[in-house]
This record gives sequence, structure tokens and C-alpha cells, in this order.
Amino acid sequence: MNLFTTRDGVALNYRTSGEGNVIVMIHTALDNLTVFNDIEEKFNKNNQVVLVDLRGHGYSDKPNEINFETYAEDIKALLDYLYVTQCAFIGHELGASVAVSFASLYPDMTSSLTLINPTLLSDMSPEERLYRKYADQIRNWDKESQQKFLDKHLYYSKRKAKKFLKQVDDTNSIATKAELYAVKASFNDNNIMRYLSGVVSPTLIVAGQHGARTTVIEAKEVGDYIGEVKFEVFTASGLYPFVEEKEKFVDVVSKFIKENEPTMLY
Repeated sequence: MNLFTTRDGVALNYRTSGEGNVIVMIHTALDNLTVFNDIEEKFNKNNQVVLVDLRGHGYSDKPNEINFETYAEDIKALLDYLYVTQCAFIGHELGASVAVSFASLYPDMTSSLTLINPTLLSDMSPEERLYRKYADQIRNWDKESQQKFLDKHLYYSKRKAKKFLKQVDDTNSIATKAELYAVKASFNDNNIMRYLSGVVSPTLIVAGQHGARTTVIEAKEVGDYIGEVKFEVFTASGLYPFVEEKEKFVDVVSKFIKENEPTMLY
């Protein structure tokens, strides 16, 4: 475990591997960097991969109050610490929102953006939106039954997704209710529309066709606000295209990053 301490005293857990041009991967809300373990091994063969648990997540410190803009500030400080001056970003769902905010604030540091199942939400999480959609039907069920029902709306291959999730560290179990609430609240009022309009970096959007937390239509709307983007629909994926169609994901995203990488190593 590597720890970096921010200016306000928050310790961030991060990991680097490989050598070459830098790729930063950002997980969604209530996930952690271990969701990228499998694809890290694919991308670090020719690149340096930087993974980080956002504040409030994983093994990073968990403040009881988090402002959305602080996520980008934390990543900037970490990259400065690592002497990284330019990098590509891969952001998943609300992690895509963080990547967009970084690219808008620090365009010269962002060689490209890959946004996986991006969302325009700024008042609730995709997880909460999905629950609300079916709340009248499932609100009185026990949690296990609710989850089984919602899983049907998350993945193309539930078997593959469940096998993957067993390998992801369950760090939410070590967080308090107040800490988990702080994470959920941090993504509200995130000004995502303002950040999207400021993106000038080459952008690839990957949308899983079968995930109901976000939709292909919503992902296309994200692209419309950015402008000219490359768009790929993964027809055998839901919430985790980089797991459900890993080989295709690695191939498509590697080519995109390669096409837009800086001419020098940093």
C-alpha cells in the first residue's frame, strides 16, 4: 500500500505499475481501485498505470464531508508528486465525472479521456436512481432479495460479473454510515454540465448496452455536451464493460490512447 497525503491531511491509497506514458484509472462512487486489477495488467505492459482510491473510498482516508471538486484537486496533487505532467484518463461512471472535471480544469495535463458509462446525474447516484425506479415494487423486500432483483438490471452476464466482484475488495464494510453518506453526498451538485463544456481533450465514450444504472442514450447526451467524441457501444456489457468484454475493451481503448498519447515520455 502506497499513501500520499494531501494538503488538507487526507491520506490517499494509490498504486503505480509499468513504465511509459501514464494512464490514470478512476473508479466510480463506492468502488475502489481493485476494480481495475485485471485491466491494469493489460495496460501496464506498455504504459505506466496509476490507480488511486478517491478520498472516502477504498483504503484512503474517509472524511465526513467531501466536496466534489476536491477529487480532481487530489489527483492533480498526486500526479505532481509523481512528476507526471500529462496522462490519459479512464473513468468509470461517476469516476468519469471526476475525469471530466480534471480535464476541464487541467486540459494541458490531459492527453485523452475514456469515459465508461458516463452520467449527467448531479442530484443522486446512478445506484440510487435505479433503486428509485423500482422502489414501489421492492422497497419492502429484504436487502438480499432487492439486490438479486437489481442485479438483473446491471449486467449482461450476471455470472461473469459475480465472479469478478468476488475479487474486488469490500472496503465499504470498513466505513461508517456517516462516511458512506459523505461519499454519496459529494457527487450531488457536481456541476457536471459546466465541466463537460470545458473539455477539449480527445474523448472516447464506452457504453454498456445492458446496464440500467446508466443508459446508451445518456452516454450519447454526455458526448453531445462535449462535442466531437468517439463512441462505442458494447453490446454484451452492462455496468462493467471492462470486465464483461475485457478483450474488446483493452483493444479499443489501447488504440484510442495510443492515437492520442504525448510524443514524449513523462
